Amino acid sequence: MMMRTSVFPGAVAGLLCMLAAAQAADQATTDNRDMSKKAVRLKAPPPAEKPFFLINDNRVTFSSFAGGVPGYAANSQSSTLAFTHFDAWAYGTNSFSLLMSKYDHGAATAPCLGSVLAPTGLCAGGVAASASIRSTLGWNELFDTKIFSAGPLTNISFLVGADAIATNIFTASSNYDVLAGLQFGFKLPYKGYFNISPMYFQRLQHGAQLEPPGFGGAISMPPPYPGLPDGVMHFSSTWGLDFNYYMDLGFLPENLQYFSVSGRASIRGPDGNGGYGPYPRSPLNNRTIAYALEPIRLTLDAGKLFWGADYAHLVDVWAAWRYDRNISGYAEAYDTSCITKGVYNGSCSSNGVYSGITVKLGAPVPGTPSLSPFGTPFFTSVDNTFTYGVLPSATSPGETAQTVKQVYAFTHTDSWAYGTNRLYTEVLKSDHRDPASPCEAIYSHPAFGSEAPCSGNMEINASLRSTFGFNEIFNTTAFRAGPLRNVSFEVGGDGRTTLSYSAPAKEAIVAGLQFAFDLPFKSYLNVAPLYYREWNHSVYAYPNNAGNSPYGIGLYGKPPYYGLMPPGYTGTIDGNLHYNPTWALEVDYGSDLGFLPESLRYFSVSGHVGIYGPKGTGAYGPYSLPPGWKTATEINAEPIRLSFDASKALWGEKYAHFLETFVAYRYWKNKFGLDGSNPANGICFFADGTSNKSCTEQTVYAGVTMKF
Repeated sequence: MMMRTSVFPGAVAGLLCMLAAAQAADQATTDNRDMSKKAVRLKAPPPAEKPFFLINDNRVTFSSFAGGVPGYAANSQSSTLAFTHFDAWAYGTNSFSLLMSKYDHGAATAPCLGSVLAPTGLCAGGVAASASIRSTLGWNELFDTKIFSAGPLTNISFLVGADAIATNIFTASSNYDVLAGLQFGFKLPYKGYFNISPMYFQRLQHGAQLEPPGFGGAISMPPPYPGLPDGVMHFSSTWGLDFNYYMDLGFLPENLQYFSVSGRASIRGPDGNGGYGPYPRSPLNNRTIAYALEPIRLTLDAGKLFWGADYAHLVDVWAAWRYDRNISGYAEAYDTSCITKGVYNGSCSSNGVYSGITVKLGAPVPGTPSLSPFGTPFFTSVDNTFTYGVLPSATSPGETAQTVKQVYAFTHTDSWAYGTNRLYTEVLKSDHRDPASPCEAIYSHPAFGSEAPCSGNMEINASLRSTFGFNEIFNTTAFRAGPLRNVSFEVGGDGRTTLSYSAPAKEAIVAGLQFAFDLPFKSYLNVAPLYYREWNHSVYAYPNNAGNSPYGIGLYGKPPYYGLMPPGYTGTIDGNLHYNPTWALEVDYGSDLGFLPESLRYFSVSGHVGIYGPKGTGAYGPYSLPPGWKTATEINAEPIRLSFDASKALWGEKYAHFLETFVAYRYWKNKFGLDGSNPANGICFFADGTSNKSCTEQTVYAGVTMKF
């Protein structure tokens, strides 16, 4: 049983056609100067330099869709929140997307099964998170020519990309893929475009049900097949074909020119069944051609309709038709995930209309308002960075006191007329000491801190913070005094999920004030006291009989299901945790170290500290959880990061901060709020009362950051 990967691309509207930008040369005149009657030959001004970045477009989308989840549900309702970034630069384009989807009970966390196998249970619906990146390199730009523009053809480009998807549903399904190919770009009427991309495609997928027989009990690979040693399918390389289009409906009367149409398709060829070498799988698991189509999306430009052309596409509302067949390659005709009792169960296809709303963030391109009502620039800065780092001594509470984690992070920041927005997302990949489901140290399978046969865990985190400055809102300078630059109202949210058996699904909100200070040498300090509220999920919070019903099964070959809830405590009926409101304090700082000699001004320091108060056990309503679940004050800090501006050192001031390397120290006490000083906490302590040291993390790590 695997998740449908095609739910993610549908959450994002087609991006606007790339726009060219030119820089005009300044020309000075001196009308009062006496000019000689003799003709004077003036030297032509040098040609303007082509901008390095032409477009920087960032959007947030919310949508809702009901469709199939292979092996789980034929019509699971999911809500998706998406962030998308698109930029066009001197040699091509880059796009990045992060999507967080929440399913209904039809696609549930363990120990409940999907609704196509049994009646829908009370287990919490699963969460899916995905990150995707695409980059193109245009041949016209690379070779400084126009030969690849002819008729409607605008360009031919190299295309590369990658995707990572993680879910906390029963089988901890995940996907990692890479692709490479060509993109052919064509122009359409009314500022439209059409792109088609033939490509090479290769993927890996993880599923807890793929472990060798006996390892995972009722969810492992059934005989006569040996199973996969780490639960990871190695698919054969195959072909892919993507296309997308966009067009304003410019032929409509002027009073109706608020509409546009767009669409996209993603088609992937058959790529085997994921078995390899001495680990074959059944031919019934052979993947077939997969179709993920959104043939048409009709969009209403609400920003232009309500506020005028200066606010075009600031807010879009849309409706689209969605059609998926053989989702993720699962063959409707024969795959065991698609067939229940010899009949197609409807989970491997989707067909329906859905809708959503898209809001544009800071994007200084045509269509974005240039001035605020106060006459100041509406968007003053937009910055996007990608970071890769390695944590050599990370921890995973309850699993291991040391694991290596690779970190892939994207950061978006913008400043606008009334404040700032910052989105931080990261994908972390652990080694085998921090395993994915069904391996779990709390069941002594494997032992704490040991190498597990399961694939290393993957987690996806997202954090959003937005500020609204009092100086800007009230058009005053009353909140600027001495080093104090501003006081702002701050709001935000956090999300997290992983492949671990505990199936976390963190959702948190914050609200409060931020005090921003200017310090010497272009330094800053931001201090934010906040209100904090968190909701989460844990398989261990279920009652001990959670799986003993028509919709659940026992794990590790031990039906009926036995949980870990001590006598006298009910657990929560759906495994959800509703934590108490608490306080938080977030502090950020940064400095360019301007006091250093000019020859050493390639270094900067920065840091972050987040402190979050105790939030209770997570029990709610009539339910109870044992004292060991009681949380403690959490300190999540990177007190110092030393960065070296490699691009400035190599290529000069013009390319400052384009490429940086860094080394940092990370300290995380009472990780996730788990009380590392309470021997009753079975996650942080062994049964004999000694600490397993997994609830505090201390590590020095290094990485590289690229701006785009």
